[in-house]
Amino acid sequence: MALALERWLAPYINEGLPSATSATSATSVAPSSPAECEVAGVAIVARGAPQTTWSDAQEECAAIIEYDGGAPPAWAEGFARLNPNKPPADVPVKRWLRFIDDCARFLDAGWAGKAAALGWGPFHLFGCDRKRPFTRLDNMGLIWFLNGGRIIELHRDRVTIETRMGARQCYRLRPIEVGQVVLAWELAS
Repeated sequence: MALALERWLAPYINEGLPSATSATSATSVAPSSPAECEVAGVAIVARGAPQTTWSDAQEECAAIIEYDGGAPPAWAEGFARLNPNKPPADVPVKRWLRFIDDCARFLDAGWAGKAAALGWGPFHLFGCDRKRPFTRLDNMGLIWFLNGGRIIELHRDRVTIETRMGARQCYRLRPIEVGQVVLAWELAS
């Protein structure tokens, strides 16, 4: 999957920085500028005009995530629609890039198929508040809470996360506020 992600991110790749060979071994690093970060092991810089058409690389990325990672098709296609250059209105660029990296690692590691089988829906994973996606913690899905951490255990009603500092946290599945929560890739900034 790393090759498809690299091709999808090609317009954003920061020249001169090496790209990773495996998305599953990727770790996010602190950016050297507010608009630079690493997504699925590929150093990117948010720049230029946002892409408005579905590219072959995005289509390939979605297909690989769906078939290799076991993700439902809508989740794979939604991930491929996330634009590193266009964070939602109240989400800082660095945090948006971290969210995209967390999505890639979640999908690449096979957690998506397991989550779907256990009854986790897309709003429970990728959802956020329609008006204030970054500030309304009560409407954030699991992937927003990862923030560079990794999933240790996934159950029907909860997830154990290991943070970047090594602490363990429990995220519990909660009811969704219909009309308040949207999927990250549906946000317009």
